[in-house]
Amino acid sequence: MPADGKATARNAGSGALGHAAHAGRRGFISSEGVLRLLYLLTFGTVATLVLVPVSALIYGSFRTTAPGQPGGEWTLRNYANLASDGVLATMWTTLWIGLVAAAFCIIVGTALALIVHRTDFRWPKTMTVLIGLAFYFPSFIVAMAWIIMGAPGGVINAILRDGLGIEWIEFDIYNAWGIIYITVLHQVPFVYLTVRGPIIHMDATYEEAARAAGATPAKVMRRVTLPLLGYSLASSFILVFVLSIEQFAVPALIGIPGQVTMLATQLYLLVRFTPVDYGLAAAVGLSLSAITGAAIWAQRLITRAGRLTTVTGKAGRVTPIPLGRWRWAANLFCFGFISLALLLPMVILLYTSVLRWFTANPFNGIYTWRNYVFMWESASTWSSFWNTLLVSGIGAAIGVTLGLMCSYFTLRVRPPGHRWLDFVTVLPFGVPGIVIGLGLLWAYAFLPLPLYGTLAVIIIAFVTRFLPYATETVGGQMVQIDKSLEEAGWVAGANRLSTARRIMLPLVAPSVQGAYFLLFMAFFREISAAILLYAADTKVISVSIWAFFEQANWGQASALSVAATLIIFVALLVIGWLVPAGRRF
Repeated sequence: MPADGKATARNAGSGALGHAAHAGRRGFISSEGVLRLLYLLTFGTVATLVLVPVSALIYGSFRTTAPGQPGGEWTLRNYANLASDGVLATMWTTLWIGLVAAAFCIIVGTALALIVHRTDFRWPKTMTVLIGLAFYFPSFIVAMAWIIMGAPGGVINAILRDGLGIEWIEFDIYNAWGIIYITVLHQVPFVYLTVRGPIIHMDATYEEAARAAGATPAKVMRRVTLPLLGYSLASSFILVFVLSIEQFAVPALIGIPGQVTMLATQLYLLVRFTPVDYGLAAAVGLSLSAITGAAIWAQRLITRAGRLTTVTGKAGRVTPIPLGRWRWAANLFCFGFISLALLLPMVILLYTSVLRWFTANPFNGIYTWRNYVFMWESASTWSSFWNTLLVSGIGAAIGVTLGLMCSYFTLRVRPPGHRWLDFVTVLPFGVPGIVIGLGLLWAYAFLPLPLYGTLAVIIIAFVTRFLPYATETVGGQMVQIDKSLEEAGWVAGANRLSTARRIMLPLVAPSVQGAYFLLFMAFFREISAAILLYAADTKVISVSIWAFFEQANWGQASALSVAATLIIFVALLVIGWLVPAGRRF
């Protein structure tokens, strides 16, 4: 083409691009205003949700009176009491239980993932499904089942004494090791699911090279595979440590009868039982948040530092390690864990739910359906079911909407102040659920809003607690979308709002669906954020089960637990069928 022809074509192209850009700018006038308004609304909503309870908790930690009570004075006594022998002992107990539980979780969870995905294990899909079900099995229900089995008057001791004639051994789950045991059963699936991806997608050439050099499978595992997983394991260890020390239900159910106090249960005892001390409870809650916040910060540093490349475009298919004569041990290990974490607790709950009076010997039991009949005919039970569905359905929708907006503004638009929005959004990662509940208890005792004791305040607590989960889930996919896709829409004349609606939203729809699934299930089984906020007519299922068990009504608690577990598992199947993206979670 002649030079003048090229110039003409270039000028024509430039004119077309300029016209499209000009059209885009015309469209930006109204869309930018709408986006600015949405940004301010999102920032204001998230800041209110997160900062109000935290600020109220800080305020309460310097006061001498309970929330909403007149009088009182400013004081540093609550923080001085953190240095008392009792609180320091509780802190030490919390820390060592969390560290030991996290260590066991990493060992067991990584071993499960390696057996299932790095050997010729015969049932990898079945095992993954079962571990996924164990992950969604509520921790307080697992704890209840093992209390029925492992209490001094439980099933295990009855079998030892009456069945085997062994009286010199007595199993007692009411101690620190009982808390660790239940925590490991509940958190191992989390470790499995977090390290499963890195193990599956790891470049096999590293291991193949080691085998070609004559290394044995054990040496390859020790010298190649585990070091490549180092960052993932360290990150998972810290997250499990945080989950272990912030949990409320397991330490309360097992630790309170066994006089083993962790920070979360101490906060609960200071608020629920006389002599109440709301100021010290606030200080304890803030100290627990400081520990978990520091751990989350360390985990993020490790994640950012973990740039070791283990996934490449040249990866070959990994050669499974033959189990050989160790197949029986691998099968026993995998299915033994599933039996302890999922199958055995369900069997015990089913057994207890059909007893008129509890007996450890099934041959002496009087069987009845009255617990289920009572549950069916009880207006309060039906109310707790509907409350839970409302809180889970509506709350998850609110949480996902806020998570989507936060991800879009912090990752794509990046307006002034977006880093502060990102900071406020991830802040609840380091604040335990019961601490959020206490903060809301302080906040709405002073604010002129009739929210305390309503479903609205429970939804607020749940959305605040789990907002980072929605943001991380949606943002994880949004950050992978090339900016050129939006730019193509702008060049074609679409404004930013239109490109967000027609390009970004369809592309992140699977992660939005997955985030809704994740939040719905988390809300359905959450108890720690609700235990301080419910009223008689706003109980959710988890609180109703807790109340029955606290009253030593094991039959009713077991029947309601069975019903709640069935609902969770059915919801998993339905959502997995309707929302394909939910299967990843």
